Amino acid sequence: MNWKKIYASAELIFYCLRINLCVLLGILMGGVLLGIGPGIQAGFHLAKLDIRKQGVPVLRTYLSYYKENFWRSNRIFGPILLIFGLPTVMVQLFVVTDLTIKGLVLYIISQCILITVVMTMFAMYEFYEIPAKRYFGFSLKFLTYQPVGSLLGLLWFGICSTVTLLLPGLLPFVSIGIWIYGTMGLYLKFFEENEQKVAAAAVEETSEMEEATNGIEMVKR
Repeated sequence: MNWKKIYASAELIFYCLRINLCVLLGILMGGVLLGIGPGIQAGFHLAKLDIRKQGVPVLRTYLSYYKENFWRSNRIFGPILLIFGLPTVMVQLFVVTDLTIKGLVLYIISQCILITVVMTMFAMYEFYEIPAKRYFGFSLKFLTYQPVGSLLGLLWFGICSTVTLLLPGLLPFVSIGIWIYGTMGLYLKFFEENEQKVAAAAVEETSEMEEATNGIEMVKR
């Protein structure tokens, strides 16, 4: 029996439990609607720090990050919640049973895209510093750059959601934390791969320009 792996797994589950409780606390602190964005975002921040082996006091770090990013997170995720989230809930409650098969398929596809974009935005916020209003557009663009990775993220969300539906008692304890931790781990890898591709493309472009400069005289604008 590998006790190191058992201990590491137990430690990871315990960390996800703490993320889960912190997120629920953050959502309640924001009066639910205003707490969803910053609450989940601060949870992603905790996951990133642990994945990168940056040990920090969990609750203190969470609350500090939550307060620091409260309004910016709401500027990013508030419009999405209002424009897409609330209508989605209304459709599920009152309209979805009346949809045709084609309409239902389109609805499911649109929800999958929306979920994937929002997950990407949460993870992207922890990796890239860009203007708040551009996260949505960049996340949509990232779907085309990394479709397989986006599908993996959506699959992970589906697994976590299905397990939670079957075992709803997990929701207050580990479901959210495990989803956040797994999502952040996946997207950190995707973003790092993206940076490597960008760096390689820049080196290749520089090499081509140097070759052209050495071989052909170019006219400057």
